Amino acid sequence: MSSVKVHNEMEPAEIQALVARVFALLESRLGARGATLKKRLDYVRRKLPGRVRRAGDLLVDAQKMADNPRLAMRVDRDGLTRATVEIERFLNAIDVPAERSRRRYNRLAAFAGQFLLVFGALVGLLVWRGYI
Repeated sequence: MSSVKVHNEMEPAEIQALVARVFALLESRLGARGATLKKRLDYVRRKLPGRVRRAGDLLVDAQKMADNPRLAMRVDRDGLTRATVEIERFLNAIDVPAERSRRRYNRLAAFAGQFLLVFGALVGLLVWRGYI
């Protein structure tokens, strides 16, 4: 009697290909910096929803396991593929020009608020000192 083994393991090259796709998307869509996937995910961690963060952590763990051929055989192909699809779906849905415009307007609003605060403090000081 022979046992049948289901081949669901991933080759290190497959894992590195998935990591490379996500690595490039993080830079192009969110402007993430860093030499490794972990550093790029940490750079944009607050911008990612929890499910995408967990998928990114799974991908980072798989990348570490891919360095060792025996550990690479333990990586779940389906789980890693689902995680990569989840990350790519989220990143591809980001409208880059709208995101840049939103950041620009937020910076402008912050500057205007600070200007009004300083101007109000100056007017208050002038009134308090009796110059106005």
